Amino acid sequence: MLWALFSGAMAPGGAESAAALAKPGAEVEMAVPRLKIRQGLVYDRWPFRLDISTEYQDWILVAVCAGLVGIWTLPCVCGHVKNPCGRAFSRWVYTRLHVFFCLVTYFNLFVLMFTIGVLPDWTVNQFLVYFIKFVTWVLLRLQKLVTSATILIVLFVLFRMRERVALAAGLEHMTVFRWNWRQALGFSSKRRPVEVFIWKIEGLQSSARKTLKANDVFVECHMGFNEPVRTRVHNNAGSSCILQESFQVNLDESSMGTSMTLLVKDQSFLTSGELARLILSTSELCGIEDQTGKRRISFEYNDDSFVPLSLSPSGKIWIAVSPVEDVDDGGETAPLIDDDHLLGTC
Repeated sequence: MLWALFSGAMAPGGAESAAALAKPGAEVEMAVPRLKIRQGLVYDRWPFRLDISTEYQDWILVAVCAGLVGIWTLPCVCGHVKNPCGRAFSRWVYTRLHVFFCLVTYFNLFVLMFTIGVLPDWTVNQFLVYFIKFVTWVLLRLQKLVTSATILIVLFVLFRMRERVALAAGLEHMTVFRWNWRQALGFSSKRRPVEVFIWKIEGLQSSARKTLKANDVFVECHMGFNEPVRTRVHNNAGSSCILQESFQVNLDESSMGTSMTLLVKDQSFLTSGELARLILSTSELCGIEDQTGKRRISFEYNDDSFVPLSLSPSGKIWIAVSPVEDVDDGGETAPLIDDDHLLGTC
């Protein structure tokens, strides 16, 4: 208020205003900017004008500029489109690029000038000023934009080629993140236990890490959310081995793309080397189970109860899959107690 009195007194005719404000009971009138009343679609100029809020005018101009840039880049976009219309347009425009860009340039300028003309709060000079400011902002932050874009592109390429990257690193059979979107969204998964029997392995190649000793063979299994399981090491097995072992895994029938990887390895002094491998999908395991487990009344380690499968790069393995009755805790029996009871009665 003191500054208003001082500035009013210093201005021409300000003494009278200051004196009037200093009078007791004088009312102070504040200068309040009046809001401009928008009229919407008006026809005071040809062809019309959009007398709307400035914010909406800005968004209209931004949308038109984005559309014009999209029209300019049509040859590049349609070159990656696989539908017949995109391919036909690409074949037609690639032989007439100079004509296309000349026509598109004149068309874009006409549409841009028309849009600026119908927006009353915009002029060509203002558009050029803001366009130069935008280009300057992009150039000043170009390094950060390129770095961020490079990181996003690398992450996208790694995601698209994750299977090949895992294969090159030798980790394609391992499950790093035990996360399933079906469980996260509350969908039920159809899981049940099965028992995998391994009878024998034949035709293995010698380990490159050993020259004077036979292979010490064992089998390692990886499958989805299951923990890795291994058989015992069969020392001095050589190129063939009788295993006669089994292990149980949980089979997720709601995810038929899950694979089971059987790795035939050789135990060495420091690490274990891979001799061969076998990859089976969930659907293939169900097929082997239907052939060897569900239709067999008796089980024996012979050719009739097992399926021979070829290993990569060489060798064969005989396996069988059998369903397991998963008894609940309430109905679970205790075999040892029952046996002791029988012994006591005898």
